[in-house]
Amino acid sequence: MAVVNVIINGQKVQAQSGQTVLQAAKAAGIDIPTLCHHPALKPESICRMCVVEVERQRVLQPACTFPVAEGMVIHTESEKVVAARKMVLHLLFSQRLHYCMYCTESGSADDAECELQRLAYRYGLDSWKLAPNTLKRWPVDASHAYFIMDHNRCIMCRRCVRACNEIVANHTLSISGRGARTMIIADDDVPFGESSCVSCGTCLQVCPTGALIDRRSAYMGHGAAMERTKTTCMACAVGCGIKAVTRSNILHRVEGDWDAANGGLLCVDGRFEAVEARSQRVTLPLLRQNGSLVETTWDEALAVVANRMRAAKTVAGLVSPRTTTESLTSFKRFFSDVLKSKQLALFGAAVPPLDIGAFASLKELPLSDCVVIVGGNPLYEQKVLAYLTRRAVDHGASLIIVNNSPTDLDRQARLTLRFDELVQVQSVVEAAERPVVLYAPGLSADVYTMLRAWPSKVHFMPLVKGTNAVAAARLNLLSKPVHGEVLYVLAADDLPQGQELPKASFTIVQAAYHSQWTEQADVVLPAQVWTEKNGHIVNVEDRELPVVACTQPPAGVPADDVAFGILTIEMGKPQPAEASMTVTR
Repeated sequence: MAVVNVIINGQKVQAQSGQTVLQAAKAAGIDIPTLCHHPALKPESICRMCVVEVERQRVLQPACTFPVAEGMVIHTESEKVVAARKMVLHLLFSQRLHYCMYCTESGSADDAECELQRLAYRYGLDSWKLAPNTLKRWPVDASHAYFIMDHNRCIMCRRCVRACNEIVANHTLSISGRGARTMIIADDDVPFGESSCVSCGTCLQVCPTGALIDRRSAYMGHGAAMERTKTTCMACAVGCGIKAVTRSNILHRVEGDWDAANGGLLCVDGRFEAVEARSQRVTLPLLRQNGSLVETTWDEALAVVANRMRAAKTVAGLVSPRTTTESLTSFKRFFSDVLKSKQLALFGAAVPPLDIGAFASLKELPLSDCVVIVGGNPLYEQKVLAYLTRRAVDHGASLIIVNNSPTDLDRQARLTLRFDELVQVQSVVEAAERPVVLYAPGLSADVYTMLRAWPSKVHFMPLVKGTNAVAAARLNLLSKPVHGEVLYVLAADDLPQGQELPKASFTIVQAAYHSQWTEQADVVLPAQVWTEKNGHIVNVEDRELPVVACTQPPAGVPADDVAFGILTIEMGKPQPAEASMTVTR
């Protein structure tokens, strides 16, 4: 792009043609305050907080939308600009009841998370110039399961509305009323908890004030008191980038990482359900004695397990996809190299063939001009993929759904077909410039063969079930029945969800939580939860993503794969070669 020379606060700056003043200033390290602006949203110049003085312009201009031009001279903190910003702040504080001392986002000049309050500190506001109408009572909507909407603290920046439309493409939020009576509403002005909200929490994350309040983390601390760890969501195989927000070794909330491939977008499972309390933790090994499980030591538990494995003709293994590639590799190595057992499998997962064609990326899905979904129901199992698909449709993409059963995206589809009509789609994808195909496991061989024959410009994304099931498939760990006298289950922090354990004479379950499986086991070993793990997973893009621990496990709960090394020694077997097991593509 062409270079544009401008001067900002006396500093010579080289900007790119097409950039706004705000973008050029940010690139040069010059801070211009904003409220309605968010880098993940289209600028709309609503709040006027970012106004700047541009020489030879009659009035102040909003930096978020005003484009740079050659020779432009800009002042971001002139007397005129500062006076205008102070007036904007006074007006915002006067519109509603902003009692900062009661707000979850309130703090000092150093740690306040409310952007409005931080700007008040920055520009020296210590009192109301225009007192609010204290007789006016604004509603508080507490009907939603995960967050609260306090209209007293809303500044009508419309970030939440724009995020619901532009990022999630759910279109739940909108504006009602005029002037001082303007309010954010859900659908046709129904309570949030009764609306079409999908609980992705994007509106909560973009809100600049305390108008949207996270129920679980409210008043638990903020600012410097909280630690944020970049890691990967383990809720499903999409592998969204997240920031885990912790304090005192407790996960308080999950935020979307704006820099990750998912662009900050999360679903209810990754943002809210991941934080919800589960059943009781397993923190000590348990050994069944006289029909009851009693606490024991790791040494005694593993000695018993090793003896039973040595005596068994066949040892079977089941592993959850909710663990890292490193743990999957250790599991496979232990059974293949140490036990010489082929009775090992993945549970709670399904992976379609991974050799259909070039993999699509999360970033290209919303930019596609033709999205084809063959089987599956992503709005149920891979929610973020469904949101990105809806965004593509909002931008004019054609959505074609091929399925013998109804799906939750049928209403957005231009065309719905049955599997035996798939041949009709080929001409459509051939005519498209950026076609993306989402395809499910469990389809017929004929369907997969037909997909392989489509043009090379078509990019594919498997609708994988199971967080790290792609890495498991690369290790040839698949979902299948297993049989053995002894059964070892690495459940990690997975929960059975009604699945039955295979029959065995002796069963070991390594799990983070008590469940119906641990109740049936002869030996129970502790396991780490996802916030305590370090390692990697492979997602639906076939990308290896980091899993970074953000909390410490309870004392005596090692990484999932430690038990395999100790068992190998207990059984008097040589340690398997590290190079014997790798994830291959």
